[in-house]
Amino acid sequence: MIFGVMKTKLIVTIEVVIGVLALIAAGYCFWLMDNPLSYRWVPVVVTGFFLAIFVFIISLITSIIALIQLRRSVRATNVPPISPTI
Repeated sequence: MIFGVMKTKLIVTIEVVIGVLALIAAGYCFWLMDNPLSYRWVPVVVTGFFLAIFVFIISLITSIIALIQLRRSVRATNVPPISPTI
């Protein structure tokens, strides 16, 4: 059971990193759209922007699903500590 929780936390961490990198890439492409570009670079920048937004959305959905799985995972009940009997 604990390996599933550790795996889910790893997935959430990886997805957060991917999402942040996708947002940075989308912001950079958006910034490039503001600057004058040669016409041959416009489709590349626009495609990169939409691709980065798509990756961010997929990362967000995956993170939400992983967090739901993490929340539903089996947790240990609150059992009092066993005290030695003398």
